[in-house]
Amino acid sequence: MKNSEQKNAWVQVMTFNFPQDSYTAKAYLESEGIIVFLKDEMTTQVFNFSTSAIGGVKMLVPAEQAELAVQLLKEGGYL
Repeated sequence: MKNSEQKNAWVQVMTFNFPQDSYTAKAYLESEGIIVFLKDEMTTQVFNFSTSAIGGVKMLVPAEQAELAVQLLKEGGYL
């Protein structure tokens, strides 16, 4: 991967079955300065019975912050 591609890459660090479960973890990471994107958050809200079919809500962070994000999620008791 080129440096510019790696700089813009997002990494999935966690998955949630329900969007409401992802909000506290997202707020926790953001309070520590981590940028967070929740993929499929709205889809699982609208089509809540399809959550397992699409793989739940995926928590993505920039690649350069992924290691710190995982460490913080462990320290916070989310992982």
